[in-house]
Amino acid sequence: MTDRPAVASATFTEQWWRSYAKLSTDRQTSCDRVVMALIKGTDSPGLNVKPIHPDKHYLEARISSGDRIIFRLEQGAIFFVDVVKHDDIGRYSRKPRQTR
Repeated sequence: MTDRPAVASATFTEQWWRSYAKLSTDRQTSCDRVVMALIKGTDSPGLNVKPIHPDKHYLEARISSGDRIIFRLEQGAIFFVDVVKHDDIGRYSRKPRQTR
């Protein structure tokens, strides 16, 4: 991820908070580091931000070898959707767009 301007706002879905609460304390700390890097728009080693194929509606950011953050960027805002295991990314590959 290259340096980019910080986002104007960040929103966390209820699903995000449910998934986050299930993480261990050390995994939450790692997740917090990635969230702050995304909000600030700073490059952080290992984030590996990329679209989830085939629809590319959602993006993923790497927390660890097993955990990923699912999010959207829209008009300067970041919407944190979920925290999932790497193997569960497929749930978001063809997911219908959520209305706010």
